[in-house]
Amino acid sequence: MSSSGQPAQAAPATAARRENRFGPMGFVLSFGVVSMLADVVYEGARAITGPYLATLGASAVMVGFITGVGEAVALVLRLGTGPLADRTRKYWPLTITGYALTAVAVPLLALAGSLWQASALVITERFGKAVRTPARDTMLSHAGATLGRGRAFAIHEALDQSGALVGPLLVSLMIAVSGYQLGFGVLAIPGALAIAAVVLLRRFVPAPERFDAGLAGDGEAANAAARVIVPAAPAVPHAAAGPVLVVQRLHRRVHVRVLHLRRGLLPPGGGEGAGAGADPRDLRRVDGRGGPRGAGLGRAV
Repeated sequence: MSSSGQPAQAAPATAARRENRFGPMGFVLSFGVVSMLADVVYEGARAITGPYLATLGASAVMVGFITGVGEAVALVLRLGTGPLADRTRKYWPLTITGYALTAVAVPLLALAGSLWQASALVITERFGKAVRTPARDTMLSHAGATLGRGRAFAIHEALDQSGALVGPLLVSLMIAVSGYQLGFGVLAIPGALAIAAVVLLRRFVPAPERFDAGLAGDGEAANAAARVIVPAAPAVPHAAAGPVLVVQRLHRRVHVRVLHLRRGLLPPGGGEGAGAGADPRDLRRVDGRGGPRGAGLGRAV
C-alpha cells in the first residue's frame, strides 16, 4: 500500500475509536454504578475508621485530626486538580487514577501494622477523591447538556449514595464474623469491580464532549430549518409608497407569524405574548426589524 493511502485509512480508524457507544442516559447510569461501587468501598471503611485507628493506639483527638486532614485533602486539593483537568483535558486518566487510589488504599488498611501507616492510607484514599471528582463531574456535565444537568447529576448522585448504605452494612457483617482485617479485606471486591467498570466505560464512551457537540449540531439544524423565504408585497407606484408602506410591513409581519405558528415557534392565540416561544433574534431576522428601515422585503432570511 502506498504511503499516500495510509492517512486516508488512519482517519476513519481514529474516528471509530472515538465513537461513543452509549448515549447520555447510558453514560450517566453507568457512571452512577461506578460511583456506587466506589462508595461501598469508601463509606464501608469510613464507618469503622475511627474504632480501627483506636485499636492502633490513636486517641480521640488523633482520630479527629487524621480524618479531618483527610477531608481537607479531598476538598481543598480540588482547587488544583480542577484546573489541572481543564488544562490537560485528561479527564479519563484523572478519573481512573482517582478511583484506583480509593480502591487500593482502603483494602490495604487490613495490612496496616502501625498508626502512621493507617493514617497515610486514609489520607491517600481522600486524595483519590480530590483527583477524580472534578474530572468526573466535567464529563457528566457533557451528558447533562442533553439530559438536563440537574437530572443527570440527580441520577448519578442517587446511585452514588446507595453505596453509602450497602458499604457499612457489608463491613459490619464481616467484622462480626472475623474482625477488622476481613472487614477491610472484603472491600477489595467492590474496589476491583469499580476499576474494571470505569475502564470499560472509557472504552464505550471515549469522548463524552461529543454529547455537547451533538446538541450544538441539533441547534444549528433547527435554526436552519427556521429560516424561510417571505414573499414581498406587490410593488406600488412611488406616489403611493408612503400610505402603502405600512400595509406592506403589516403583510410581512402577519406572514412571518403564521409561519412561526406552523413550526411551533409561537404559542397559539397571538397577542402581546405571541413572541414568547421564539428566539427574539430569529424574529428580527425574519421580519426585517433587525436591519435598516424598509430593507429586507422579499429576501431570504
